[in-house]
Amino acid sequence: MARGNNRSLLLAGLAAGAYAYFSKPENREKALVAFNNTKTKVNSYLDSQKLNNTDMTKVGHSEPHDIDDNKMLDEGASTSVQYYNEEVQENKKKTDSTLANEDKLDSKNL
Repeated sequence: MARGNNRSLLLAGLAAGAYAYFSKPENREKALVAFNNTKTKVNSYLDSQKLNNTDMTKVGHSEPHDIDDNKMLDEGASTSVQYYNEEVQENKKKTDSTLANEDKLDSKNL
């Protein structure tokens, strides 16, 4: 019961203090200017946090839920692997087989 009384007294004291402060017109103006400045700053901050997902801001930052973008990235990865398999490994096989043939020719000439 005492806890409820303390809370009521606290609220009554805050209300009386606010009334006394805002009874003067210059204090009301100060409070209104401070409130408007704070509101402008908060709105500015919230606007700066909104990201426009244009092609330039999206580069390198794949959205986990963007299925088309993830599919494109997956295809790009498989394309590079396919290129490696076709070009690099095929060239390596050709080089290895050429070296093996040269070794056979050298051993026959000896």
